[in-house]
Amino acid sequence: MKKLILLLSILILGCQTNTQQNNNKWTFDATDGSYIQWNGDDTNANEMLHHALKHMYNVEYEKSMTFFEKVLEYDPSLFGPHVVLAGFSIEGSEKQKMHIQKAKELVADNNETSKIFVSLLDLPRGGNWPLVTKGAHDLWSKMRELEPKGKLIHYYYSFTIPDANQRIKEMESLLSEIQDQKGDPNSLPTSGDHSYMIPPIINTLGYFYYEIGEKDKAKNHFDEYINLYKSYNSYDSMGEFYYNEGDMKNALKYYKKALEMYPSASSANSMVNKINTE
Repeated sequence: MKKLILLLSILILGCQTNTQQNNNKWTFDATDGSYIQWNGDDTNANEMLHHALKHMYNVEYEKSMTFFEKVLEYDPSLFGPHVVLAGFSIEGSEKQKMHIQKAKELVADNNETSKIFVSLLDLPRGGNWPLVTKGAHDLWSKMRELEPKGKLIHYYYSFTIPDANQRIKEMESLLSEIQDQKGDPNSLPTSGDHSYMIPPIINTLGYFYYEIGEKDKAKNHFDEYINLYKSYNSYDSMGEFYYNEGDMKNALKYYKKALEMYPSASSANSMVNKINTE
């Protein structure tokens, strides 16, 4: 499941967020915990970061990378974008080496949670380095101990649990915390609006359920994702569902819908070409 593998490298958000309805600015209040310190003082950089993370959560890499690069133009002092961009860079390239070096330099004066986050860059290459690779679960567990309210931390703690059923159970718990404000009081978010995380978590659960053979549940999650998030990746996910089921007619239908919304979507373009040549 190619998309499931791609999905493992998304969703970079471990802090509390607050989308201000009046001015559309995204702010981060780190006073109530030891979160990954994504934000800086530049409001434009913080707003670009919000968009980068949102697209990242929804596996819209082309858009996400553009926003992460823009973040660094506004505020080159931030370490977080360098971690993400290192993972997207060509393996062994000078650009990748630069992002790794910058992330480690810039995190020096930040909190312990942030330093552990950057230390993901020291893990062995493989999987979806640096966020999901050998040894990653141990680091996400340490971050969750330091800050159980961090939602990226909870997400990746869930995502890297070895057992598939336990992984689903913990991801459902995260969804309940955000959607219903129900769960462990120590883990519930204390500030910020995390509702934008609901659609991509539902999408993730769709892949998780497909992985264990619960295909009806998987399809229901993909249907819900389309209803909640009208963007190209929601149609791409359903296209992949049908492709994996051997239904090329419907797969092509949904991949083409994805391309109607975003013609540059690399995954959908690749799959349309693949189906047309099979």
